[in-house]
Amino acid sequence: MLKLKPKFDLHRDVVSDILRKEASVCRVEEYSGAVDTCILNMERDGGILYSWKGATGTTRIGKYDPQTKQNKLLYTFDKQVCVSSCSLNKEETLLGSMCVCCSQPLNDNQELSYTVVLVHKGCSKMFTVSLDSSRSSQKATQLHPLFIPMGYYILVYLPGYFLHCINTRQQEMLCHSLFLSGLDVDLGLQYQSASFTVLGVEEESNTVLLDLASGRICTAELSPAYLLQILRTDTPTCTSRTDPQRLAALHCLLVYMGNDPELEPKIIDWLCDNVTAFESFDQIQEFILASLYRISYEKSLSLDKVLPYSSVFDKKEVSVCLLEVPGVSCTTELHTEPVFKGKARSLQGFWSELQWNTERMKYLEAVPNPRYRTSHIQADWDKLRSERRRSSSHLKHMEENTKKVLSMVDTWSLDKKLVPLFQEEDHQQRALIGLMVDKLREHLNRHLPRLGKKKIDSLVVNYVAKLLELIRHMLESVWLKYKLGPRVLCFTQQGSPAEWAVFHFMFRTLEATRGLCLPLPPGYHTLLAVLGVRCLPHHTFLQYLDHGLLQLTETFVSRLMTDLDNSDANEKLKFSILKRLPEPMEQRIHQLWDHPVSSASISRDYVRTLLEKHNKNKGFAFTGRDKPGFRPEFLPLTYLAKILSDVEEQALNPFEEQENVDARFVEETALQQTLILLGFQDK
Repeated sequence: MLKLKPKFDLHRDVVSDILRKEASVCRVEEYSGAVDTCILNMERDGGILYSWKGATGTTRIGKYDPQTKQNKLLYTFDKQVCVSSCSLNKEETLLGSMCVCCSQPLNDNQELSYTVVLVHKGCSKMFTVSLDSSRSSQKATQLHPLFIPMGYYILVYLPGYFLHCINTRQQEMLCHSLFLSGLDVDLGLQYQSASFTVLGVEEESNTVLLDLASGRICTAELSPAYLLQILRTDTPTCTSRTDPQRLAALHCLLVYMGNDPELEPKIIDWLCDNVTAFESFDQIQEFILASLYRISYEKSLSLDKVLPYSSVFDKKEVSVCLLEVPGVSCTTELHTEPVFKGKARSLQGFWSELQWNTERMKYLEAVPNPRYRTSHIQADWDKLRSERRRSSSHLKHMEENTKKVLSMVDTWSLDKKLVPLFQEEDHQQRALIGLMVDKLREHLNRHLPRLGKKKIDSLVVNYVAKLLELIRHMLESVWLKYKLGPRVLCFTQQGSPAEWAVFHFMFRTLEATRGLCLPLPPGYHTLLAVLGVRCLPHHTFLQYLDHGLLQLTETFVSRLMTDLDNSDANEKLKFSILKRLPEPMEQRIHQLWDHPVSSASISRDYVRTLLEKHNKNKGFAFTGRDKPGFRPEFLPLTYLAKILSDVEEQALNPFEEQENVDARFVEETALQQTLILLGFQDK
């Protein structure tokens, strides 16, 4: 019923041509050696990719064109390796992130070696894994790993032994690649890996697999549910998960799968349930940097090597468990630098971009610390806070940076107003925002000048704006998780367990951002202080202030003074807070609190202002001797009274237009205190 028409025959179309070429290489009339030809992939244009072992101990990759009936050599390894799969771009150069994978036979020490050649990065990584010989029921020649490309990940799978998800984009450290071992490792393939081959990549995250044994074709993708299971420490099957596995799984979820809108809330939910930092890394810092890296990398691929993606590099001492994987060794080999022949102007399209990427990679590999470190800003930030006076031009420049950032934030979903941020002036955070824009712009201009100043300025402003919006989004998710409402902004009620959980999460976020010297959205410190008053005992709250863990903002103190009544406990708290305020803020806060102590402070400031004005008036003459009532025997007191009387009109009246201050009350209080001091009245 079917009429079959042969389209491709490996022996007829490929092997016969290979034998002729090998005979020519060996300078013999007929080549009789084995070439071990293997089909690797079928391209969309119908071309067949294959590999074979050459006569000189090499492994070669070729392509058969069904239109021209011609074979073309694409790539040659200088040794015999096992190639699992590969693909091409339109210029017919190898691509699974321009990587080539190969493995070597099992050695006498029961060690399996496999190599991932990162063509686009000019280096190769050779991994050696020690296998458990007691579990090996196969011959050494039968143990071949399966290489599966998944976007910029390369999965190396040996059933019953290990699964290695190699992160080719973030390959500086082993801890950003997920390595799982043991009998629990299972990809869900029903047959041995040798019976599977990779046909191609259907989408960026999907790979097409061909089961040679059953003739079935299926698509494969990484499972976010499985990676989330690795993160969760409360799952019985994950009690032995190590920090490197959690870190690698977290980066895969955030960077590789981060565009899934349903995934981020689950990760934030996991952060809420695991607030305390792990022993070797801070998961909140990793969430912030990895998310920003993904967002920025999508806008410009050039940012790959210059933006931070992990807080591990900012640590003074990296934990040993992040530098090593038990049973796995890795060696890196730098390849000969590629050379482009001809003039650069003759290169167009793909080749022009490849040339620039190659030159950029060579430069970034040569210079020390090309990746921006957020901690580098710390010294400048400490200096900025310690200096009382800065040039007006510098401050104006910093403020312009901040305005650019906040203008972008203001365009993003501020109508929700679920969390009250970006609604007040926070001069300290505004200064840090402006400083970060300056330093990041300077870094990109130094390492990526080709992008141009206008493009770099746009990328930097967007990066910092996304940082502020990301933190706000985190808080909104936590707010929804614990179902908090407007009542959390009220000082008169005790905090609930849900509010305590939010306070703990916000406090840990503050610690994480301080460790990286990252700015927070204006209003963050006010909100955290409000939750602190509600959730902490008063003496504990004051200790948090004294140790610099919480920060007093003018908005917070103003609301505290007006919203709380003057009960004994609240009055004591207010006095304690007033003592901790800088003098300018203290003077402004006294105007808001209707209390005798506040009124007395206003009176003292008023007198001080009069005296300071008097000292500035040169040539002031005292002419009170001619006036009646002059008493020379009390000259100091009379002189002071006359000075106050003569300069009173030159100072602003502190009681004018102040609804909360009773001038008559202040006068009576002052008279009563005078009588007490003179002994005419008891306290």
